[in-house]
Amino acid sequence: MTDEHFTIDQRLIDVQRLIVPEICTLLQTRYNVLSTIEEEEPIGRRNLAFVLDMSERQIRNELDFLEDRHLIAVERHGVTLTDSGREHMVMLGEMLYAYNGLSRVERELCERLSLKKAVVSPGDMELTRQVRDFMGRAAADYIESILKDGDILALTGGGCTAAVAEQMKPGAYPGVTVIPARGGIGKSHATQANNVVAEIGLKLQANYELLHLPDNIDDRLLSAMKGYPEIKSVFDKMAHINIFMFGIGRADVLTDWRNVSLSEKRRILSAGAVGEAFGHYFDIDGNAVCPSGAIGIDINQYQQIDEVIAVAGGASKADAIIAVSRIRPGMVLMTDESAAGAIIRKLNNK
Repeated sequence: MTDEHFTIDQRLIDVQRLIVPEICTLLQTRYNVLSTIEEEEPIGRRNLAFVLDMSERQIRNELDFLEDRHLIAVERHGVTLTDSGREHMVMLGEMLYAYNGLSRVERELCERLSLKKAVVSPGDMELTRQVRDFMGRAAADYIESILKDGDILALTGGGCTAAVAEQMKPGAYPGVTVIPARGGIGKSHATQANNVVAEIGLKLQANYELLHLPDNIDDRLLSAMKGYPEIKSVFDKMAHINIFMFGIGRADVLTDWRNVSLSEKRRILSAGAVGEAFGHYFDIDGNAVCPSGAIGIDINQYQQIDEVIAVAGGASKADAIIAVSRIRPGMVLMTDESAAGAIIRKLNNK
């Protein structure tokens, strides 16, 4: 999101905050209710209360309010958004962006983390999936704004990069090539790098190549497999990546996700690892603390790529985002309000 989307007078916002200090909380609550309905519709009241961790009485009051204004339809099979509700969701998101001062937060993140650009979506993706979709849409829009003929776009897998693929608009980029920057990891097919690459490649009508190798393949076997033309082609293109999009994870979570042995996990964490990105573990200062055996680009390659775009949210990833931003200046960060607030608080405390 950018400042030009908003025409709300900052003076009006300041007066409303003074006179009606609860306005931001109320806006956020109703935004969360509407976005959850949009994601889960049709959804029953009891399930909605459970997802949002609200009492059924609170949910009933909010639904009555929203139904009176024709933003939702409450029917026997569950609650759904009306067309008016969908239209107002977009405007409500923009209002939250302005009321929460997110443009100022973005500027502070850029200054303190040496970022090229930061886009902060309202809310918390750990509570509302819709927030992750907003982050994905912001990343997709940014990629489309810089993509040019001849570019090689590489990306990792994960929930946030999968959201980028979901939100990518159809385009025509026959001169662009999309490749995975990592081998396969985990059991979820939908968030595998190959799946995300294929979805983006098809939407952009671009060339795309897949890498049918597990991320933790043995080095000797990998050396042998690199001789296969399809695999060699992807590795050759990794040396010429122009745009790289990736997710950021917590070191402790990713060691479990990769089924790292307990002794190895202890070694990684005791070395100071707080964040993980593109197969490497980093300490809070952005230093790689353990050599990576993962398939994909190395640190030297990462330093040379023109555009590096990280997509990560949630307050629990604050340290990980700080760590990865310190690997090199000029990263683009797509995050949420929860992570941005936690990052700034941590930087202020230090």
